[in-house]
Amino acid sequence: MGDGKVIIRAITTEKVCPTIQWDKLPAQQLNTRAQAANIPLRKKSDEVASNFPITTCEITWPKGVQQATIQGQTLQALKSEIERIVIIADTGCRLKAADNSFQDCNDGNKWPLKKIIQHALKTNPDLVVHVGDIHYRESPCPEGQIGCKNSPYGYGFDTWKADFFDPAKPLLDKTPWLYVRGNHESCQRAGQGWHRFIDSRPWDDNLSCNDAKNDAGSFSEPYAVALGAKAQIVSFDSANMPSKDMKPEDVSYAIYTKQIAQAEELAKKKSFSIFANHHPISIVLPTKGDSKDDLSLKLNSLGLLMKNIQGDTLLSSNFHASLHGHIHTVQAISYENLHPVTLISGNGGSALEELKTKNISLSQEQKKKMKIKEFESYLDFGYATFDRQDKEGLQWLFTEYSHDGKKIFSCVIAKNQIQCNR
Repeated sequence: MGDGKVIIRAITTEKVCPTIQWDKLPAQQLNTRAQAANIPLRKKSDEVASNFPITTCEITWPKGVQQATIQGQTLQALKSEIERIVIIADTGCRLKAADNSFQDCNDGNKWPLKKIIQHALKTNPDLVVHVGDIHYRESPCPEGQIGCKNSPYGYGFDTWKADFFDPAKPLLDKTPWLYVRGNHESCQRAGQGWHRFIDSRPWDDNLSCNDAKNDAGSFSEPYAVALGAKAQIVSFDSANMPSKDMKPEDVSYAIYTKQIAQAEELAKKKSFSIFANHHPISIVLPTKGDSKDDLSLKLNSLGLLMKNIQGDTLLSSNFHASLHGHIHTVQAISYENLHPVTLISGNGGSALEELKTKNISLSQEQKKKMKIKEFESYLDFGYATFDRQDKEGLQWLFTEYSHDGKKIFSCVIAKNQIQCNR
């Protein structure tokens, strides 16, 4: 939740929330966050109503408590000094009629989230960071398409369960998670489930995304999660970032300008800070088509706004790295200026970017043109780990793994630079 707070959520088919036992203290009942509800269509183009036939319960973890038990399931307290983080993003199975894109959700190789979770679990992380886009099953599987036959769709609980809660269960059962909101969790899409299950803010009907005429829940302010005494992640909600450049008269311009300033203030509180938002503020992609020789460093609308505020570094020197998903590939980039290291890990299971090569490589000439110092990439399913390399948490190791747990490359991160090897 930020500010040193951790929250437990439980989803139950019962109307009454279960009890929880802290260490050996007497059992205490969880609070009801949201009752069961069948919510009418937000817009005519939605496929089905959002049915949530479950109760969402929650409680804040008390300070000093080491262990919690709910109905036989035991959870350990978040460590004060985080040593290892698992990073995943863009994990759901894509079913989207508007793009004529239907992934084979029933095939564990073509939608390998369950395998990714199982291998990530073996790394024994202290924390999991999901960098957004959890929910992808928006449209019904076409008649006769075996790969996604009988899949649920829409924005209700059955889809959240199939797309995330079931395959992610082994890690959800064991490890605390930090969630960064993606555009798939915007109010216009799966925001109802986001606020019901994941949003760190208290329940508020105005933030629920249930009423398309009142999407007050479209934006949320950044917050910091400590990785220890001197390191932290600043979570930034870019779910409603416009695809086009923001203009001063735009609502999003004023909101994001304010929130960038808030994030910068949070970054001052620790010696090592990671800016985590879903959309990569800078990324190397083909300029047109998919020629590996026609590449450029691109800024999205949030990155362009940051450039207006801060200049070419985009973020101040208080940030040492930025972490993203959204583009279904992996990249690690360091720059000639003080721009924070870019880490993109958007390959958690959803259909990959359609490029001809599994690795984008840059020539020395291309690096010079883009002012890039070091660059690594990978285009296939997988996950990453982030391992502390020193006592203070000022140096970390980013390692990319395939969906079956094989190491692809690793990069040491320190002082806004990376050193990578395969």
